[in-house]
Amino acid sequence: TQNYSSYLAATGYVPKDATNWLRNWLEGWPSDSALASGSLIALPATSNETVPPVSLPPRFPPDSMADWPVTYVSLAEARSYCRWAGKRLPHAWEWQYAAQGLDGRIYPWGNQTCNSCWPPFNEGNLFRGPERVNAYPAGESPFGVSDMAGNVWQYTDEVHDAHTRSVLLRGGSNYRPNTSHWYYPNRGGRGAGPPCSTHSKYMLFDDSYERAGTIG
Repeated sequence: TQNYSSYLAATGYVPKDATNWLRNWLEGWPSDSALASGSLIALPATSNETVPPVSLPPRFPPDSMADWPVTYVSLAEARSYCRWAGKRLPHAWEWQYAAQGLDGRIYPWGNQTCNSCWPPFNEGNLFRGPERVNAYPAGESPFGVSDMAGNVWQYTDEVHDAHTRSVLLRGGSNYRPNTSHWYYPNRGGRGAGPPCSTHSKYMLFDDSYERAGTIG
């Protein structure tokens, strides 16, 4: 998150619709009181529609989140940050190569389950966020890349057809809500495939819809 703060400082970026943007930077998150803690920005209204103001997060995350991956950003916002940093998001095949190497392993660290290699699931109906980057060095990929599985779903390729747009997410997150695994397969858990070779298809509508605490 510290790098993203530098991006905000350099560009002055503020979204036109700030709904859910960097929501976990707001004071009081993860409770709903966080939505009332930030400065307010009025969204544009159309015709007779009344649009309530949206809380803007601070330009810097709480100290406790300084080493967290950045979430609650849209695909377009993730791409904008990458361009500012002189980078880009990986293609899905590039992500898989970085996570798996060439030996067809199931997990970034090998073929055996390993509780010390990724975060435990955050279960229940209150999501408390990801864990800090590099918190599980035993889970690094063959190339020494951290957090390739089990912390935050990661944006890769956009795909589209005549009617819809979506993005391929890789890696899985540490959140598993209280629901059927058929509706929420995740990072090699029940109902999901191997983390290194499984993706999730996330439908794209607009920035405010795409922002989620489990994706970055």
